[in-house]
Amino acid sequence: MSIRNNLKDFFQEMNTLLTSSEFIEQHRVNNSAFSRTRKLAFTDIIHFLLTLPQ
Repeated sequence: MSIRNNLKDFFQEMNTLLTSSEFIEQHRVNNSAFSRTRKLAFTDIIHFLLTLPQ
């Protein structure tokens, strides 16, 4: 398997995890956490940070 396929699979798994309701509920501090719509969603920020050039 190529590095490109590995990265693609990694990002798909990360996206699935970060958007799952179980993950959100487990890491929610209080009922209003993760409830606002932002210009950049949490998953977009994580993807951006992971793809920053070094």
